Amino acid sequence: MIDFGLSKRQKKGEKLHNVAGTPYYMAPEVLDGDYDNKCDVWSLGVLLYVLMSGYLPFQGANRGEVFAKIKKAKYHFEHVEFKSCSPLVLDLVNKLLVVDPKKRFSADEALKHPWFAQIEKECHSHNHMPR
Repeated sequence: MIDFGLSKRQKKGEKLHNVAGTPYYMAPEVLDGDYDNKCDVWSLGVLLYVLMSGYLPFQGANRGEVFAKIKKAKYHFEHVEFKSCSPLVLDLVNKLLVVDPKKRFSADEALKHPWFAQIEKECHSHNHMPR
């Protein structure tokens, strides 16, 4: 996360309408041009997916295919890299990559997810980051 050129201070309850950003990380509602800060939670879900596997969750031969998969949250955990991941992190990704922003975790809910408690526990006992 280094490019804040598209960042904007958002007032509580304000909707945003610019369709901008990296397509692979865009939330479905950004594609429709009517979104709020929950779109950032979606993007963090994409980033977490990539960090766990090395793959983008929504891929296609062109932008149209990618956007169609994003709008349906069509992704999978079939890559071999996910076999070594905690079921808790996969659960968190599932709660971040929810099409309906009203049903999607908020940033606060994400931070309270049990995966973070597992990380803290394992880091203190093993001095490493769990997958």
